[in-house]
Amino acid sequence: MENNLPSGRPDQRNNAAILLSSLESDRACLAKRLREPRWFAPGLGALAALFISTPALPESFNRGFVLTSLVMMSIFLVLGYQRVTGIKLLGFRLCEGALFALAIVTTLFCFSVSLGLAAGGFPWWIMASVIAGFLAATGLALLGASSMRGRVSNVD
Repeated sequence: MENNLPSGRPDQRNNAAILLSSLESDRACLAKRLREPRWFAPGLGALAALFISTPALPESFNRGFVLTSLVMMSIFLVLGYQRVTGIKLLGFRLCEGALFALAIVTTLFCFSVSLGLAAGGFPWWIMASVIAGFLAATGLALLGASSMRGRVSNVD
């Protein structure tokens, strides 16, 4: 942009340089705001772990209430993230979308393992599936946030 200006007008070059430096500082500020709060990734991991642990609940327990509560808590978690950072999480690209899909598939896999362990009479082994689901969801949330931060700070 700066190179397309006429060579005889130094004030326009100075204005263009000021605008470009302002753009760089805005990009750096946005990348700084994209640093997720420390509670976000473990919060998502905890919600996934709670979902995976539901087969360990007694039959008389209202599992529908637990699942509805988990969905509502995840919505509040995302809204809290948006409020703290000012960034909406709807702008997923291919990498972030793939990480999100992988987190859902991993959580569902760990949930199905928990169902199998509960049906097989091994309720204490469900804890291993819960820990694996927590670690996977937390790690994938951290990778997704890192990918979004890298995309914003490296825009060319």
